[in-house]
Amino acid sequence: MNDLAQMIIISRYQFRNYLRAKRLLILFLITIIIAAIYLIVVSIYVNPEDMTVKNFSRNWASPVSFLVILASLFFGGDAIAGEYQNRTGYFLFPNPIKRYTIIWGKFLASFLASLIVVLSYWVIAIVDIFYYYSTIPNAVWYSLSLSILFLISLLSLTYLFSSLFKSGAIAITIVAIIYFFVFNIVDSISMLSGVEPWFSITYGASVITLVFDGNYIGDYTHKQVMQAGKHMNFTTYNPYIWEGIAIMVLYFVISAILASIIFRYKEMK
Repeated sequence: MNDLAQMIIISRYQFRNYLRAKRLLILFLITIIIAAIYLIVVSIYVNPEDMTVKNFSRNWASPVSFLVILASLFFGGDAIAGEYQNRTGYFLFPNPIKRYTIIWGKFLASFLASLIVVLSYWVIAIVDIFYYYSTIPNAVWYSLSLSILFLISLLSLTYLFSSLFKSGAIAITIVAIIYFFVFNIVDSISMLSGVEPWFSITYGASVITLVFDGNYIGDYTHKQVMQAGKHMNFTTYNPYIWEGIAIMVLYFVISAILASIIFRYKEMK
């Protein structure tokens, strides 16, 4: 049996684990609830006739980054660490399967499960946009594509963190803290320091909504300085579209390489 066939088998069993643990069902329901809340708010408080189709679509795209982070936590947080915590690695690792086949088989299952969640949200959004405006702006398809790229890069980073720990709970907790707090703090500090946070994946992922501004290639204010007092300035940055893509691709590549190396040499103890 070749590596690809083994990878598909690993992926299939990992995906079944998500179904048995009802992780996919839980996150799918969360996604539906988020979309339903937005639909209710729009129907009661928002008049789409007072908004352009791009602004309306931008509002739909705003929660996507949050969904991607949740999906990464649900399906990647303990994907590797769980093998050590539950001691299942004692049964899996001695088999004639290469370590990179295992990690990428699991990654494929995590990606497919996460993709189902993200696309479910986008389907609801696209149907609602078309219902009100009878058209779908190109920016929606760009935003959808960028959200998938963000999903791939964030899952890769999550697998890197998961490979560093031997406790699934610890891995998920630390990853959640980093994604929900650390990156946001870094982005906020950049406003005071005046340094562009090009090293932050959440900064790069902001292009998911920025494609609804300008002409899709960064035709908006990249840097804006606001004076908050005599001796204090706030600097806000918006990444160019190509810059956001580059940041996410680099995160994917570097995280994937490091996660594969760490998992290759990490032993059960």
